[in-house]
Amino acid sequence: MALMTAMREKMHVVLWALLALFLLSMTLGGLVGGANIVDQIFGNVNPQTTIAQINGENISPDRFNNMVNQQLQNSRASGQEINDLLLQRARNSAWDNLIRDVLVSQVVEELGITSSDNEVIYHLENNPPPFLTQNPTFQTNGIFDNKKYLEALANPQGNEWAPIESFMRDTYIPNYKLQKMIDESIIITDEDIREEFIKRNVKFTLTGAHITSATVSKEDSKATDEEIKSYYEQNKSEFSHDGLRSISYVKWEKKPSSQDSIEASTLAKELYLKAKNGEDFAALANEHSMDPGNQNTKGGDLGWFKKGRMVKEFDEAAFKAKKGQIIGPIKSNFGFHVIHVRDIRKNEDGDKEVLASHILTQAEISPSTLSSMKRDVNLFSYDAQDYGFYETVDENKLNFESYNRFNESMYSIPGIGGLRTAIRFAFNGKLGQTSDIMENERYFIVCRIDSITNPGFKTLSEVKSQIATKLDREKIKAATLLEANDLLIKLTTKGSDLKYLIENEKELDGFKNESKTLLQGFTSIGRSFFVNGALLNAKKGDILGPLETNRGQAIIELIEVEKFDSTKFETQKAQLRDLIFSRKQGQLFQAWIDGLKEEAEIIDNRKYYF
Repeated sequence: MALMTAMREKMHVVLWALLALFLLSMTLGGLVGGANIVDQIFGNVNPQTTIAQINGENISPDRFNNMVNQQLQNSRASGQEINDLLLQRARNSAWDNLIRDVLVSQVVEELGITSSDNEVIYHLENNPPPFLTQNPTFQTNGIFDNKKYLEALANPQGNEWAPIESFMRDTYIPNYKLQKMIDESIIITDEDIREEFIKRNVKFTLTGAHITSATVSKEDSKATDEEIKSYYEQNKSEFSHDGLRSISYVKWEKKPSSQDSIEASTLAKELYLKAKNGEDFAALANEHSMDPGNQNTKGGDLGWFKKGRMVKEFDEAAFKAKKGQIIGPIKSNFGFHVIHVRDIRKNEDGDKEVLASHILTQAEISPSTLSSMKRDVNLFSYDAQDYGFYETVDENKLNFESYNRFNESMYSIPGIGGLRTAIRFAFNGKLGQTSDIMENERYFIVCRIDSITNPGFKTLSEVKSQIATKLDREKIKAATLLEANDLLIKLTTKGSDLKYLIENEKELDGFKNESKTLLQGFTSIGRSFFVNGALLNAKKGDILGPLETNRGQAIIELIEVEKFDSTKFETQKAQLRDLIFSRKQGQLFQAWIDGLKEEAEIIDNRKYYF
């Protein structure tokens, strides 16, 4: 069926580009915020053709890589420089989104959810997807312009709406329907809305005492070695591990050679002479300066600055120079500077200021330096494989480092950064094997597999601090609860006053007659679900507690509650309902997805790719 034929005459390039970006983007969340493009590969789970299998559905590496690339494009668009860490984050995010989208599409297919041509037209006109509403093409002053959008929809330039219709029919609308099915289980009562209003608008006046870890003695808060050992023995299953490896490695930093530094200095001298001989300083700066702040457009301009604002060597030279003088090269930690002092003045405080521009040249590692370094590293690798890793280290008077007992999911190496190839080598190689040369942005490395540990349990020494932290926290919690109960006894049986106790017991964190909303939280206590729950059901004059907080236990007295404003409540009621719905929708969807993940059969072949 040729749906919406009349639309297919305009905006061809724009809409194709928008759809392509949206199909790649998996970052918007929910069921209708991402794409589901099934690219099934039939047959066995072959790592060469299948990066993942989800409930029997094979996922191609290309599909996964497209999603990773879109994550990286988003990062570049926001001005971030792509490095190993950012690449790994993009891969992890793409993986999570891939699993989510495949599981959702499988449920859609299982339930037989489809869409009609009329539904496609309706949603395009009344419920356009985020990749359209969020695009500047259909916005005015940063806000979606429905009139502008409908005009474009009614006046197409060609068949550019065809892929959008297909996306709406096959993905967007079925996912939208599924979301609505899930939303049917969301229940919002009048009491929910009333409580939300109270938390945001009604002020509670409290006097409170906060019993924190500061009131607990070290003896009562520290786990003993016997307790730690006992916990380890009783909960050993918590500390299981997959296979582990340990390696030793030698690293060579990719840094400029002395010759590279000489070349940077020579260039700075040549630029200085050109500027002295009358060549345009700004043009030279735009062409040659390595200052990232210049961006080839500012002519090296640094603006006005006072003494002490620049690096020492630069500062001293600039403030000794005369107006109009060109000086340099001046060496600093940043490189070599050629400086043009354009003007000098005194500011309102009488301090001297300089208006200057500069050209920065820096020593960069040259191809010849890199090639020479790589040759040396290769020779080390060959010798280490022939004569032994440690023997070759000693022979060349090098230092080595170690990375011990890491698992296959690790990505980076201490002191090296991201180097997945070394992790893969450690798990694919044999005990005692020495690697070929490996590298990342900063280093060349050669490593040796020192130990191979089969799946088992972490040793007590490896998890001792982890257990101690957990037991210490539990002991502090128990001790603060005991202190809070003792304080409550003083209040209820000895006729003490909470304000008096706060003033006279120095170890107590407290406040008196403080008025805040529940979402603002109170001094020392902050926000606590337990405190909020107790206050929502309390009456003036009630003493409440002990109530658990993030840092201990609280005893509070409700002094006053601001009057409930019925008129204000009616004004906010619809907005509060929407807010609660949105929050519950997100929580419910995430819980639903988590349930699907727990039940899914997922084969992860990423380790074969990176």
